[in-house]
Amino acid sequence: MKPLKPLSVYVHIPFCEKRCGYCDFVSCTQTQDIDQYLQRLCAEIRAFNFHDYEIKTIYIGGGTPSLLSPEQLKMLFNCLPQCHGEVTIEANPNSFTADKCAAYRRVGINRLSLGVQSFDSNTLRVLGRLHGVKQAINAIKLAHEYFDNLSIDLIKDIPNHAFVTPPDAVLNMIQHISIYSLTKNDECVLDTDEPVNLPSEFERYEVSNYARKGYESRHNMVYWTGGEYIGFGAGAHSLLNNQRFCNSSEILNYKQQDIQTRTQESIRHEKIMLGLRLRSGIALDLLKGKEEILNLLVEHGLIKLTTTHAIATEAGLKVLNQLWLKLV
Repeated sequence: MKPLKPLSVYVHIPFCEKRCGYCDFVSCTQTQDIDQYLQRLCAEIRAFNFHDYEIKTIYIGGGTPSLLSPEQLKMLFNCLPQCHGEVTIEANPNSFTADKCAAYRRVGINRLSLGVQSFDSNTLRVLGRLHGVKQAINAIKLAHEYFDNLSIDLIKDIPNHAFVTPPDAVLNMIQHISIYSLTKNDECVLDTDEPVNLPSEFERYEVSNYARKGYESRHNMVYWTGGEYIGFGAGAHSLLNNQRFCNSSEILNYKQQDIQTRTQESIRHEKIMLGLRLRSGIALDLLKGKEEILNLLVEHGLIKLTTTHAIATEAGLKVLNQLWLKLV
């Protein structure tokens, strides 16, 4: 019998109550179209042949997936394949309820990612968020009652606004933190290298991600280690059979487009770029002929070497693009 191939599944829910200025994902505020979108989405999922695959992770992202009602969520999961691994859904504090938590558990969701973004009230207002600090903390408390694998998203490097470390009471309830630098207007990265001070039990395993041991995002690790994944929904991306492709961004009429077969050179470039982001680093066999540059980067404290890998230091993580250009 032919062994099943590992595959991860991403599903995009593009609807939001309000568009955030820093968000560059495909999204809209026409929430009245959710039912029509789900019909298109479920048809796309059912058309894919999952029989040759073992589904390792499922990730429901957005947009704001927590806008789905329990009935709409059930409709979606009725057409998704079975997954015995990590199943994540994103949620916002202002559209998050106990009824939805219960619905998440019924369909098999076992990991929750909350879009908190900040624990400072003024910063939340500047970001245009619809929730306050108290509502965010209450959402975390509620999620903690239902989930033992809870992640929060935060934003740093916001001009004139200092990053606020989550309170101890919050840190005790969560297992994973993603911290991103502010981006705006899809083009300007406002990176001031603002330091992040988290307890040592939250290990930085990727440039923007911190986790307690054993709670690294398994779905995102598939992206970062070159595993195969299939994306469904408007703007969703896929990597399958050595081909990258994506869906167009028309919410109700999206179509598959941009199929690109990867070359050996592009695969190598991707592995170097992704390895630089990860604490595990880049396998040295990808860097043959780069020994002189590696030694120079070591001297400057940007790279450290093991017998098998080159790993970006804390200083190196601040200049990843420059490192990548030197190593490809």
